[in-house]
Amino acid sequence: MSLMHMKRGFFLVILAALVLPSEVFAVYDPTSVPNNRFGIHIADTNNIPEVPALVNSTGGDWGYVTLVIPDSDRNTEKWQKIFNILRRSHLIPIVRLATHSDGPVWIKPSDATLLDWVSFLGSLNWPTANRYVVVYNEPNHANEWGGQIDPEGYADILSIISKELKASSPDYFILPAGLDASAPSGGESMDEAAFLRRMVTAIPDIFSSIDGWTSHAYPNPEFSGSPYAEGRGTLTTYRWEEQYLHSLGLTRQLPVFITETGWVHDAGIQENLRYLTSDQIGRYLLYAAGAVWNDPSVVAVTPFVFSYQGEPFDHFSFKEVGGDAFYPQYYAYRSIPKVSGEPLQHERFDLREPILPPVLIADSVYTVTRTIANTGQSILDEKDGYSFSLTDPDGSFQATSEALPYLEPEESGTLTLSVKTPKTSGVYRVGASLTHHGYHIPVTEETVRIVPPPSLTVSARLGWRKTSTARGVTVLLYKDTKLLQKFTGLTLRDGRVTVSGITGIIPREPYRVVILVPYYLPRQAIIALQPSSTVVTMRRMLPLDFDRDGAFTLRDIMALLRKSPKDILPYIFSP
Repeated sequence: MSLMHMKRGFFLVILAALVLPSEVFAVYDPTSVPNNRFGIHIADTNNIPEVPALVNSTGGDWGYVTLVIPDSDRNTEKWQKIFNILRRSHLIPIVRLATHSDGPVWIKPSDATLLDWVSFLGSLNWPTANRYVVVYNEPNHANEWGGQIDPEGYADILSIISKELKASSPDYFILPAGLDASAPSGGESMDEAAFLRRMVTAIPDIFSSIDGWTSHAYPNPEFSGSPYAEGRGTLTTYRWEEQYLHSLGLTRQLPVFITETGWVHDAGIQENLRYLTSDQIGRYLLYAAGAVWNDPSVVAVTPFVFSYQGEPFDHFSFKEVGGDAFYPQYYAYRSIPKVSGEPLQHERFDLREPILPPVLIADSVYTVTRTIANTGQSILDEKDGYSFSLTDPDGSFQATSEALPYLEPEESGTLTLSVKTPKTSGVYRVGASLTHHGYHIPVTEETVRIVPPPSLTVSARLGWRKTSTARGVTVLLYKDTKLLQKFTGLTLRDGRVTVSGITGIIPREPYRVVILVPYYLPRQAIIALQPSSTVVTMRRMLPLDFDRDGAFTLRDIMALLRKSPKDILPYIFSP
């Protein structure tokens, strides 16, 4: 802005972020993915929950918000909470660094304090992969730079902070301070062209320190200019800046971030009829959206300002001063058709253990429960298009997942799968991944050995009989309290009964085996089942279940009294 006359003592507060995983090696071009260029500049982070209704309206998603963090407010806990709100709200932060004010003057940053920014910004988990950072504000105004005009000093600071931030993480997208294109050269300000020229003279490769361009493309004079005007001091100021940068030796096209723009309206704490009406500004915004800001080089437009409830910026406010309603320009801006943005995020999810055990049984169905942790930037949410899949090269495994847990970064939850194993034995390479907006996010890749269904032999002695033989035997197989398989109509011969074709077990894990023999109390044992065969020996079975209900009760005594000794003795001793 040159908020040359108005921007004294103003500072915004914000942000926080997300320490990104190491997979992404550099910033990406934000126009290489669907991008919602519309956003808003905010002065109070308490307004963030209201912003999505404006910038993510009419088909939009992941709009931009320009915010300011002063060096006197570098509180990680506070800003992480703000960044988390931005993430939930699908808002991309453009963070402008600030020092702190001493009366009407913003203190000039010192080299000694620059590393404090590296530590603070790196402590935050950002909402998106690109970490957009604007290095201070309008240094061609003396009041914005310690009371002096110092293009060489600003170039040096920009170079240092860019180098240090990128050394700490390649995900920082460095933007220079927006300059006041309408400021004259004089004691309190310097012409933007002269300022840029001296920056380049001081550090010829200064443009290598930035990834994009910041423009304060205000419609001047007095923030009341025509939306149809072109050139320096208009909505198209950024085009003049692009041309001038190329004349200074810039050889690449920089993506443009218009972090400040907009008109003053007549409403405010005091009505000012010299200014435009908010209805007029609304029409101008519609025109700008369709004829100026649709330029392919423009990544983001964040008009100034969402809400400002006092002087000197009340006439810029989209929100009515002293109330909860909005001026007409708000509704015009909200009505602009927008794109559903899909900014890249570091999406990373970790399992606390392998997704499948190393050995499983062929042609079996398993319910697998695992703890999954969100260690990235995104929010795991099925409503946002996330799905889970288990794959192998031949498609031999079949898997379906229950509803995915909702997980914000640093949260863990339960992932439950139903898995059908292949019928053919062998070693399989199995991968687990999440899919989001067409992107596959690997979670794990493992080797699983599939073995044929094993057998189980149960050894049991019936009473004190010399030969333990019986028909109508049942073998039950449990995992904890869940019945997995039931084998009926078996014959116990010489104290042994074998069942085969056991499915649905995890070899070498413990299971509860129960044997039921008519007229004998059940016996059970807990044993680890092996991949091929297992033998389990039960304690002596007692002939005390004459009512055949599986327990010894008074009813068994009554049933015993109704039987003759010759009917009872064969269950105790051999005939």
